[in-house]
Amino acid sequence: MEIALQNKIALVTAASKGLGFSVARELLREGARVMLSSSNQANLQAASEKLKEEGLSEHATHVADLSDTKQIENLISATLKKFDGIDLLFTNCGGPPAGASLELTDDQWHAAFETVFLSVVRLCRLCVPEMRKRGGGAILTLTSSTVKQPIENLTVSNALRPAIVGFCKTLSKEVATENIRVNVIAPGRILTARTQELDEAFAARTNKSIDEVRRESEEEIPMKRLGDVDEFASTAAFLLSGKASYITGQILLVDGGRVEGIW
Repeated sequence: MEIALQNKIALVTAASKGLGFSVARELLREGARVMLSSSNQANLQAASEKLKEEGLSEHATHVADLSDTKQIENLISATLKKFDGIDLLFTNCGGPPAGASLELTDDQWHAAFETVFLSVVRLCRLCVPEMRKRGGGAILTLTSSTVKQPIENLTVSNALRPAIVGFCKTLSKEVATENIRVNVIAPGRILTARTQELDEAFAARTNKSIDEVRRESEEEIPMKRLGDVDEFASTAAFLLSGKASYITGQILLVDGGRVEGIW
């Protein structure tokens, strides 16, 4: 199925690895031109080289720390200088620190608020005017299944990611008549380095092996397996594409059925 991304200009943040990289790669496969951003120059360079090896050369890279307003502004400027516009925005950031509710410090909360929440606000504030100039666009924000069902020891994610959903829902209504769509994608257990990191932390905390933790996790998922990054990326690309032209203001779970709620 052609999903109408040919020559669309996309900005993908936290794109050097994991889910961000998989989305950037899928958009390139579908014909988009993509600016990949990350705070880590070495990881970003490695990601770019991997894409080029796959014949996906219609991309550029820019280093940006999403907790820094000026660096976000520079990222948008670099994207416009390279591609002369922005049609699609996929917002993503590194996962916030794990921790129990009463153990997290004020500094941890402030840092996470800047990176997890305010980065989305700032990116949208700068990208929406560019989408207006082009007659429309699409924004897709990565959160987590924690927006539907909180996860033990992920207090920061449980608290801040629902705030992103509230922002995105509000923005979606404000720009709907301008042909700009805003949606949220909420992954469950997708096999990435971040998943491995969380599993290792949980194993250490509970004196279990990594294999035990993984088996227990899989048992909680009706499909009895973790998701693959390509499965996630193809869903994200669809939501950003013209094939999803009547979908806005929504949260789509990509979790193998793990979240038990019906809403």
